[in-house]
Amino acid sequence: MENQEYKTKVEYGVGAVVLLIGLFFIFQAFTIETSKEAVGPRTMPLTLAVALVISGIWLGVRAFLGKAGDLKEDYGFLESDIQRIIMVVLCGAFFVFVFWAAGYFAAVITTFIAMLYTFGVRNWLWMISGGVIMAFIFQWLFMGIMRLNDPKGAIINLQPYIGWISGA
Repeated sequence: MENQEYKTKVEYGVGAVVLLIGLFFIFQAFTIETSKEAVGPRTMPLTLAVALVISGIWLGVRAFLGKAGDLKEDYGFLESDIQRIIMVVLCGAFFVFVFWAAGYFAAVITTFIAMLYTFGVRNWLWMISGGVIMAFIFQWLFMGIMRLNDPKGAIINLQPYIGWISGA
């Protein structure tokens, strides 16, 4: 396959992934309750999600028009470890699944552990404690200070146990 054709295919792939992530977060942003303020709690998450959708479309259009740019050395996945790439993509899907099933707090912990495992970390104490610490910090920052929506997990609802972190 010609190198420029390869770059165009990568741009299509990245554009599609960014677009799908943006659509997922648009759906999630609409779960946030609205308020009578001009700029409410839904504004920032929705703005970022729409920006992702626009960026994904933009990447796809650039690739379609042949404007993907010059191919730089070590671009893309040609020299990459395909197993690690697949594992990283699966970690993203795993995050979405756990977010849906058990909420944000559990998704942060489990995905942190999965990503460290993907990149070769095998110190389970570090992996678990790091995930828990990061989940506490993110829960406090995003739900406590920024007051972002924290939807219940569809299968397991951890909110009664972690609400104190964000002051709920």
